[in-house]
Amino acid sequence: MTAEVFEHPALASAASQLSALRAAAGRLGVADPVAALRHLDCAPASIRTSASAIDTGALGVTSAQAEFRAGVEHAENGGSTETFGAWADTVDGQYAAAARAAASTAALGVRIADRLDELAVAASAEVCALASAAADSVSAVLDGDRSAEVVSEVGATCTAVIRAVQEKIAALTALAAELEPLTAPAVELS
Repeated sequence: MTAEVFEHPALASAASQLSALRAAAGRLGVADPVAALRHLDCAPASIRTSASAIDTGALGVTSAQAEFRAGVEHAENGGSTETFGAWADTVDGQYAAAARAAASTAALGVRIADRLDELAVAASAEVCALASAAADSVSAVLDGDRSAEVVSEVGATCTAVIRAVQEKIAALTALAAELEPLTAPAVELS
């Protein structure tokens, strides 16, 4: 069996540590515990990099807003019309809203990356402990033992691994709710 590639290092390590359990599960025709880990695989470092880029973009928008505001104040003091001032205030508000939205998105990206990382690390530790506890039964199955006791323990361990992963996935629901505001434009341009 070839090793599967995972983005998250803790999940890659867990997959490696579950290889014997996976082999035993395959011989017994029960659910693949390593395949369950795939549902939690993530790349928090990439998400953090994207969040940092968004944050840098927010700083650029804030800087552009400051330059715009300085130009507006100069134009208003030079005798420009009231219409220009109202338009400039609207554009200035849009700059501010865009900068706030970008900064908020960046902060959310960091929170999401941190939470995904926590869940992947916690799941990895939990499933490795489960596999370790069943190591004797796994070895027995791999050596050809099909007694009810060892078969039951291997099957129960695979089920427990899947359940542990499902619980971590369920914890992502709150993160999904935080993403909802990002589905609408942050700023409506006029």
